[in-house]
Amino acid sequence: MQLIAFPDTFTQLADVELIDGYFASQFSCDSDTAHQHLWFMILVALSCYQRQGHTCLKLDLLADTCLFADRESELEGWRFPARDVLNDAVEHAVNQCRFNEALRVEAGRLYTLRYWQFEHDIAAVLSKRITRVTLEQEHYDRLQSVWPVLFPEIQAQQQDWQQIATAAALQQRFTIINGGPGTGKTYTVTRLLLALQCMNSHALKIQLAAPTGKAAQRMNESVTGALNQLQGRLSADLISSVSTDAVTLHRLLGISRYGVHTRHHEESPLPCDVLIIDEASMVDTALMARIVRALPAHASLVLVGDADQLPAVESGNVLEALIHGTQNNGISPALSTHLNHLNPALPALAVSDQARDYVQTLKVSQRFSGDLSAVAGGIRQGSADEAMAAISRLNPLPDNIMTVPDGVSMVSPDNFESKLSVMAKQCFSAIAQSSSVSQALEAMQACRWLTSTRRGPLGVEQLNLRIEEALGVSTANTGSRHYKGRPVMVTQNNYAQKLFNGDVGIIWPDDNHQLKAWFDTETGLRAVSLSRLPAVETVYAMTVHKSQGSEFARVLMILAPPLSSQMAALNTRELLYTGLTRAKQACTLVCTQSQFTQVVKTRVQRHSGLASLMADAAAK
Repeated sequence: MQLIAFPDTFTQLADVELIDGYFASQFSCDSDTAHQHLWFMILVALSCYQRQGHTCLKLDLLADTCLFADRESELEGWRFPARDVLNDAVEHAVNQCRFNEALRVEAGRLYTLRYWQFEHDIAAVLSKRITRVTLEQEHYDRLQSVWPVLFPEIQAQQQDWQQIATAAALQQRFTIINGGPGTGKTYTVTRLLLALQCMNSHALKIQLAAPTGKAAQRMNESVTGALNQLQGRLSADLISSVSTDAVTLHRLLGISRYGVHTRHHEESPLPCDVLIIDEASMVDTALMARIVRALPAHASLVLVGDADQLPAVESGNVLEALIHGTQNNGISPALSTHLNHLNPALPALAVSDQARDYVQTLKVSQRFSGDLSAVAGGIRQGSADEAMAAISRLNPLPDNIMTVPDGVSMVSPDNFESKLSVMAKQCFSAIAQSSSVSQALEAMQACRWLTSTRRGPLGVEQLNLRIEEALGVSTANTGSRHYKGRPVMVTQNNYAQKLFNGDVGIIWPDDNHQLKAWFDTETGLRAVSLSRLPAVETVYAMTVHKSQGSEFARVLMILAPPLSSQMAALNTRELLYTGLTRAKQACTLVCTQSQFTQVVKTRVQRHSGLASLMADAAAK
C-alpha cells in the first residue's frame, strides 16, 4: 500500500500534514475509486480536525463545504458532497474498511476510538454524580452552626451567588463553579471545603489539584489566605481540617513524563473523598478521562474555572462542553428547598424542573471592575463595539508606558515597533535594579508581555531576545545564558526539585554572590542551584496559554499578525479575553482596531459530543 493514497490530490491541499495523509491511508476499504477517494478525504479532515483540538468530525458541518484551499498558493482544496452522500460513504466505509474497530460513528459524528472512549467515560462517570444526594437533618444541624459565619447576611435585593454555588455542591457529587475574574471562586471553594468538613464531622479527605504547578501554588495561597481571614470566627479544628496542599494533576494521577499510563486508575483509585480542580478550562479531554477513571465511586468532583478562557492546548474543550446549554435555567425545586433550609433570607430564584444544578456560575465581580471589566464583558459577548467604547487610544505614546492610567489602552503595531526598546526598558529595568531577590520577584509581577505565538517577529522567542538586547543583558553581552535579574519559567516537571512546568522564578545572587534560581513558594523564598535547575526559558514575554492561572499588575498584550492560517486560528476571542484578564490594573493592547474587531468575532469552536452525552444523561 502507498504511504499516502491519492498523492495527486493530497499535494494540492493546504494546511494538511503528512500525518493526516498517512492516517487516512491506513483505513482503506473495498469500494470503487470514487468512494475510496471521498473516504480518504473524510479521514484527512478527521485527522486535521483532531490536530486542531476537535475530538470528532461533525459530518453536517463538513457537507457542502470546501476545505484546504489557499488562494495565494493556488490550491483549490476539496469540496465535500451533500450530507446524505457523506453519510452513505461513512457508513459503507466503516463497515468495510480495515481496522474499522478503531473508528466510531455516533449521531453524525466520526471519531477515532480513543476520543470516543474518552468522551463516553467522562459522561458515564459524571452523569452518575449529578444525581441529587439527600441531606439528613443532622447535616443541616451541623451546618447551621457555621453557615452564618461563612455567609454573613446581605441586603435582601442582592443575590449571593457564592452561597448558592456552595449550597448546590453539598447535595450532589459533581459541581462546576464557573466565573470570571474577581467573581469569588476561591471565596466559594474555601467555604465549600469548610461546609463539607463541618457536615461530615471533619472526616473527609479532600484533595486540591490544578493543571500546572503555578496554578496549584496559587490555589494553595488563595485558599490559605481565605482561611486566615476566618481565623477566630470558626473553630481551629474545623479550619485545620481543610487541606491547602494542592498538587498538579499529573502528579496526582502519577502520569510519567513520557508515558500515558497512570499510577491511579479504575483498579487503583485516588485516595480521596472530594477532588477539587482549579483552572479547569485548561484540562483536555484525555486528561479529564483519566481523572474520572481514577475517581473513587463514592467521591465528589468539583471543577472550578472560567469557561470563557482559552481551552486546553490538547484536544477538547471540556469545561465549555459540560456547561453548554445549562445557563439561565433557574434552579430546581429540590435546590430551592435546600437553600431555604440553609438561609431562608436569600432572595428567591426562578424554579424550573429543567434546571441543571450541577453548573453554578458566579455573576458579580468583587474586584475586577471599571474599564477592564467593561472591555472583558464586551469581548465575552462578542461585541467589539462595546469593548472598543471603553478602550483609550495611545497616539502618540506617553513618555512612559508604565504610567498609563488604569484600564485598557490600544497602541498601533507600528508605534510599538518603533518604541519597543524604550518600552522594554520602562517595563523591565526595575527587575535587575532591585535591592533584593524578594523585591526583584515583586518587580516581575509589575508587568508581563503576552502574545499568541512562540515564533515569528512578535512571538515569545523573538520578543524575549529583543527585550534582553534592549536591557543590555543578551547572551552575547553576558557570556552566559544566566544573568542577575533574568526571569525564568520552568518548562518541564522536576519532582526531585519540586519544580513544575509553568513555575516562574528569577536568577539572583545569594549572599556569597553565586547566581541561583529563586522561587517564591508557600513557605517562603527558595533557592535552587543552577546545576540542579530543570529546563527553563526567559519569560519577560510569554504566550497567553502559559499565562493562565497568573496575574500581573499590568499586561502588554500583543496580537501578532498571522503568518499562516494556523497562526490566524490562534487569534481568538478566548485568547484576547484570557490575556486581558491577567491584568489587575491595566492592559495595553498592541493591534489595530480592525484586527481587534476580527479577533473578537473569532471564537474557539471545538467539535465534540460531550455536551450531547451530558444533556442526554440529565434528561433521563
